[in-house]
Amino acid sequence: MELYMMLNGLELWKASGGFANEPHVHDDWYQVTLPVRGQCHLVQEQHAYPLEAGLGIIAHPRMEHFFEIDSDSAVIVIKFRNPPVGGLEDSGRQGAQTEFRTTQSFDPAEISRLFRGWNAILLDDAPEPLQIQETELAVETYLGRMLTGEPNGSNRNLTLATSGTGMAGSVGAGLVYGQFQNLLQRTSSNGGAFIDPHLRRVLEYIHSDYTSPMDIESMAAIAHQSRYHFMRSFKALTGSTPYQYVLNLRVEEATRRLRHTTDSVTTISFGLGFSNVSQFYRAFQRVTGVTPMEYRNQM
Repeated sequence: MELYMMLNGLELWKASGGFANEPHVHDDWYQVTLPVRGQCHLVQEQHAYPLEAGLGIIAHPRMEHFFEIDSDSAVIVIKFRNPPVGGLEDSGRQGAQTEFRTTQSFDPAEISRLFRGWNAILLDDAPEPLQIQETELAVETYLGRMLTGEPNGSNRNLTLATSGTGMAGSVGAGLVYGQFQNLLQRTSSNGGAFIDPHLRRVLEYIHSDYTSPMDIESMAAIAHQSRYHFMRSFKALTGSTPYQYVLNLRVEEATRRLRHTTDSVTTISFGLGFSNVSQFYRAFQRVTGVTPMEYRNQM
């Protein structure tokens, strides 16, 4: 086993370089096994499946299964308790489909890229609830899309391989705040593109309290949307996920404090809602390209 991550009702792991397990069952878990390199020799319910990269298989609860890969192969495994509703939401089949086709086609390059993004959450000793929730929704949305046979690239905005990634480039000139002001000026009466008033209230809520913990459920409730619809519409509006947006707001304010105050990096970090200084350093450097101290010394 190479990487392992557990979320609420989800488990993800990757095995490579030779791996085998014993026959077993999961009483209340579905398991999707996705070979991303080489071959995976899997046996399920006493039926052998020689799987190549790009052809996955799903084990329903209480199905006996086991698999083996050689040293040149790699698989990604996703386990979930409840069928994902994200990919079914707009089809009118929410929660209705609990039995899936045994074998599933997928794009090995796409899931490998997404898996790397989802695992960014492991970099933080104490990831924020918003970060965790976005990762969960991203995984559920990918599963929903794959298990219902949607083509690769469909609902791309929903496949948010993010959690902790931020927009690159300098934010010292007020990038996020300027974007916020531009969005607020978009009304149906001035000839500009219309912004949904509920999404406007979400933006106002974020800007008023971005140093405090936030969660998807609260934002979606303000937007009068489901979590999945909200994530899609927020990214369409702002170009980023809620967590990315909050991070960029915090980093933008950090640049102001580094320029205009003598507060220590630690004081700024905790004052902006980061759980620890190392998390602040990673976020700041990801967005600005330099560390907080390097930024201050450039002033």
